[in-house]
Amino acid sequence: MKKKYFSRKILDKRGLSTKASAEAGQALIILIVAIAVALLVLTSAVLRSIDQAKLSARNKLGQKVYYAAEAGVEYGLIKTMRNPSSCSGSDALTLDSATVNITYSIAGNNCQITSKAAQGSLIKKIEVLASYDSGWVFNYSSWSEIP
Repeated sequence: MKKKYFSRKILDKRGLSTKASAEAGQALIILIVAIAVALLVLTSAVLRSIDQAKLSARNKLGQKVYYAAEAGVEYGLIKTMRNPSSCSGSDALTLDSATVNITYSIAGNNCQITSKAAQGSLIKKIEVLASYDSGWVFNYSSWSEIP
């Protein structure tokens, strides 16, 4: 008489064969790795967006401070234009939370007007030379930002 051999599957607690259980474990590991990679990409994108927003805000503030320094120079030019003998001393202004200091000094035949605007850690400085010529025509030159 022939003996019949029955193949017995070894079952785990859940009633799955050990092969199916191992495959389910591998799928779980792959899923966890895929989620980790997705989270890494998402975190990188969010951090990059935050950095861009900070740079944009700082650039906008820098423009605001620069325009305040320009306004200070224009104030100094108008003051010098109205009163040519006022090319000495200094003025202080506050423009939209930026502090502007304007200084006047004589440089040869010219009045040197320097405007320094500051807000927080940002500082912008602009310098202009102004004078009247022999026909009492007001001129200004060398408008430049000083680093």
